[in-house]
Amino acid sequence: MIAAIFVGFCLFPFYVVISTSLKIESDIFAWPPRWIFRPIWDNYEAALFVFGGSGVLPFLINSIIVTCVSTILAVGLGAMVSYGLTRFRVFAGHHIFFFILSTRFAPPVAFVVPLYLMLRQVGLLDTHIGLILIYTSMNLSLVVWIIRGFFESIPIEIEEAARIDGYTHLQVFTKVALPLVKPGMITTSILSAIMAWNEFLIATIMTQSNASTLPVYLGGFSGSMGLEWGPYMAVGAMAVLPIMIFTLVLQKHLVRGLTFGAVR
Repeated sequence: MIAAIFVGFCLFPFYVVISTSLKIESDIFAWPPRWIFRPIWDNYEAALFVFGGSGVLPFLINSIIVTCVSTILAVGLGAMVSYGLTRFRVFAGHHIFFFILSTRFAPPVAFVVPLYLMLRQVGLLDTHIGLILIYTSMNLSLVVWIIRGFFESIPIEIEEAARIDGYTHLQVFTKVALPLVKPGMITTSILSAIMAWNEFLIATIMTQSNASTLPVYLGGFSGSMGLEWGPYMAVGAMAVLPIMIFTLVLQKHLVRGLTFGAVR
C-alpha cells in the first residue's frame, strides 16, 4: 500500500503534464480542476510545427541525432577499452582505470570554457559533431567502469576455449565476450542516453540554433514566447516520453545489468 502511494506521488507530476497538454485553455485554468475532459491534439500540432516560428521538431531531431550517435560511440568505445584493459597486460592498467574515473570528479561546468575554445578553434561550434564528441567523452568513463565489472565476471576459460578453437582476439571479443556482457551494454546505453538527452548546460553554451537540443528549446520557451501552458506541456511530454519508452522496453535488461555480479 505504501509503495503504491509513493509510486502515485511520483507519477502525479507526469500525469499533470500529459493531461494539461491535452486540454483547451479554459480546462487548464478551470477551478476546481477538471479531471474528466475532452482531449485535443492541437497543442501537440502547435508545439511541433508552429510555436516559436519553427516549432520544436528541429530541436527534437537534433536531440535524437546527438543522443543516438553519442550513445553508440560511448558504449562501443567503452566496451573495447574495458575489454582491452581487463584481458591484456597493460602497463599501469589499474592507474589508467583510475585516471578514466577521475575525469568525472569535476563538475561539467569546470570544462565549459576549454571545450568552447577547442570547438571554436576547429570550427565545430553549433554543430552535431561538436556535441556528439563532448557527450561521448563525458559518458565514456561511466561506460568503461560499469562494463569493466561485467568483463571481470566472465570466466577466462570461456575465452581460452574459443582461442583453442581458432578464434582471433577480435572474434573472441565480438562473438564471445560481447554477447555475455549484453546486460551491461544495455544498462550503460540507457544511462548514457539519459545523460545526453537531458544535458542542458553544455548544449546551451556550445550551440546557437543549428544544433540546439530539446532542453535548450525548453529553457528559452517561457522567456521568449510567454507561458502558453498547453503547447508548453506538450513539449514537456515529448521530452520525457522517448526516454521513458526506451527505458521501459529495456527494463528487464536494465534490472539484470544493475544487479549482475552483485552476488558471487
